[in-house]
Amino acid sequence: MKQLNVTELDFDQIKNNLITYFKQHESGAYEDWDFEGSGLNQMLDVLAYNTHYNAILAHNSLNESFIDSAQIRSNVVSRAKLLGYTPRSRTASRATLALSFPSSINEGRESYTLISGAKFTTVLNDITYTFITVEDYTAQLDIVNDVYSFPNVEIYQGRIKHNKYVVDDINLSQKFEIDDDTIDISNLDVNVYENARSNSFQAYIPFNEIGGVTGDSNIYFITENYSGNYEVSFGDNVFGKKPDRLNIIDFKYISTLGSEANGATIFDWVGSGISPNITLISKSSEGAEKEGVESIRFNAPLSFVAQNRTVTIDDYKSIISQNITGIQTLSIWGGQDNNPPEFGKVFISGKPVDGETLSVQQKDSIESLLKDKKIIAILPKIVDPEYTYLYFDVLFKYDSNRTSLSRGQLETKVRGVIEDYNINQLQQFDNIFRYSQLLSLIDNSDFSILNSFVRVFIYKTLDITYGNLTPVELDFDMELYGNIDEEESIISSDSWIFGGVTYKLADEIKNGSTNERNIFAYRETSSGERIKVYKSIGTIFMKEGTVKINPLPVEQNESINIYVSPASNDIVSKRNNLLSIDIDKTQVIADVDTISVSGSSGAIDYKTFNRHR
Repeated sequence: MKQLNVTELDFDQIKNNLITYFKQHESGAYEDWDFEGSGLNQMLDVLAYNTHYNAILAHNSLNESFIDSAQIRSNVVSRAKLLGYTPRSRTASRATLALSFPSSINEGRESYTLISGAKFTTVLNDITYTFITVEDYTAQLDIVNDVYSFPNVEIYQGRIKHNKYVVDDINLSQKFEIDDDTIDISNLDVNVYENARSNSFQAYIPFNEIGGVTGDSNIYFITENYSGNYEVSFGDNVFGKKPDRLNIIDFKYISTLGSEANGATIFDWVGSGISPNITLISKSSEGAEKEGVESIRFNAPLSFVAQNRTVTIDDYKSIISQNITGIQTLSIWGGQDNNPPEFGKVFISGKPVDGETLSVQQKDSIESLLKDKKIIAILPKIVDPEYTYLYFDVLFKYDSNRTSLSRGQLETKVRGVIEDYNINQLQQFDNIFRYSQLLSLIDNSDFSILNSFVRVFIYKTLDITYGNLTPVELDFDMELYGNIDEEESIISSDSWIFGGVTYKLADEIKNGSTNERNIFAYRETSSGERIKVYKSIGTIFMKEGTVKINPLPVEQNESINIYVSPASNDIVSKRNNLLSIDIDKTQVIADVDTISVSGSSGAIDYKTFNRHR
């Protein structure tokens, strides 16, 4: 008897396999049967559908059993739970303020306490957000200025909520669900009261490490359940203390809008009585949405490998990503890979979601987090990202017979493709700008585009501090385009004014050198002639892509851009360097392909794109 093929998943092929099986059956009863025109056809449909459904169910069930392939959030969370990973909740945006109250608010007493729950408001995009304090702050009276000063008051966006439960000892594995998807579990207080009439309580802390935990330890365990809510459970009096029957569990937490309130800088006091003088220390930041599926999928295995300690680079990434919110991308490297090397250090650089550098709170949080997890001999050092900006001349040919869009509309469409590439694919550490990839995106952006050409330029911003006597170095970290004996300048710069004269930077041949060129500052005459004023003000190293600038003559702090061309159109970001496309400086120029429009006669007027401007 012939064997039935059981490897097919497609419905039609499953049905055909069944028909083939019947036709080849040893009895021969169905050899000449008209399967399509008989009632047996309906039975075969049912068999094929049933087999198809079962195959799909088995396929999906298997996929959902592994964290790498699962698509449903509850299944990804369940797999992460087995690795000891709890997904991040929504996180409240926070800001730091300095407050000062006149002594009259407390009748001149020695100290004044700002009670937790003090409210502030701010307005962003015409929406009012409320911020609160979550702890008490006490200040001594400043007799000289007759004020109570609070130099660092942290406020969080949201409002305080409570969920209370009664302990039922009949349920041996009782868990307490917090049915609120706006909770910030990083600000969750778990307090256990003896009964409903009691005012005293025992505070429980989240479980982090096994070491030192006994049956009397006031710890709780928190996980995300299948509904997407957080569940809290307690110990069993062997590993962690178990609350007694009829105890009251009070969950106090911040209900927040997450990232919506990031970026606020102006805050107003809400409350009766005397208002304080408010000074902004750091704008609101670190607000974030609940951790997504892809983030859980990436971080859970790393967290399991790290085991709550920092030894490898991935350990640092996992622990920081899991505990510090509002960070879009991280770069971490050992001191041996730094330029210049600094042994005994690990360097950490991060870009926040809503800015270019991490806030003071985020940096402090990282340092505090790593304090007890790092190797004793290794010193973490947080550095800000450095940005290398790219801009282009984008030139493309198109067939006007294939599109109803105008030249300007096509240029706008291509510009949109470049903006999307910049936001979604480029702005990550350890990333690569791939020239051919950008060309492919441009060519595929519209059916009428036949070919494209891109000239690539880069620049960095040079910050000049008034009174600084130390040379400043810009590291492009790539070989620069141009010959060492080039007559034309390799670099160009923005202008600045000193003593009523406008200056710019350029470079020239440095006699006897095979890698260095001399940088000078010049002014231009009305006819465009360059007059060297400062004849040797820095050096450009072609192979290394390093530009060293001596102190420039300025009357105030200045920022100017230094422009160069890379030797390669593929550009790599290393260490704390981030790549970003400057859309405003990018030119997009469309040109009708005369051959496609006019045939062979159009070849006479056909113009190719030049390699240089």
